[in-house]
Amino acid sequence: MGRDKRYLLWDGESFLDRVSRLMFRLFDEVLVVTASEDYDCSHLPVRLVTDRIPHKGSLGGLYTGLIEAKNSLIFVVACDMPFLVEESIARLCLQNHTDILTVKASTGLQPLHARYSKDCVPVIEAMIQEGDLKIQNLFSKNGFTIRTIEEALFDDIDPQRQSFMNINTPADLEFARKMFSGPAASE
Repeated sequence: MGRDKRYLLWDGESFLDRVSRLMFRLFDEVLVVTASEDYDCSHLPVRLVTDRIPHKGSLGGLYTGLIEAKNSLIFVVACDMPFLVEESIARLCLQNHTDILTVKASTGLQPLHARYSKDCVPVIEAMIQEGDLKIQNLFSKNGFTIRTIEEALFDDIDPQRQSFMNINTPADLEFARKMFSGPAASE
């Protein structure tokens, strides 16, 4: 992207603030996991935590979130997902208990739009120790239950699949601004 995505603006607020506020409307505890304490979250209803094992990417962030969370199940999203749909997250969280619950979208599994249980911690820790940091590889590991939900479950509430859209490049941001034109799309 060329710059820190947490600070990108959408509808007058940063991506991270937008995602944090949405998650707070859904959950009693919201953690913001970062590599370092370089984002002021004092204006948000969140708890800022830093990676327990530095430089391990998204998998390290997931590990930290699971360790730090008070609840046995957590829902994980990325800060670069400014179009999350509350009803989609709520519907996904109402599904039966499994250690990992994620959506299988046309673009693939959505590991950063998924619910995880603390039972994943030992497997994630082993992956980190082995240097296997691809969060997608977690789905091929043994030792816990995994369930994938087809994206069609959300056809009635999120037909454009906004919840799964993330912004990785300037082109993604430009596409999003064109797709969602209007005041929300401006910085």
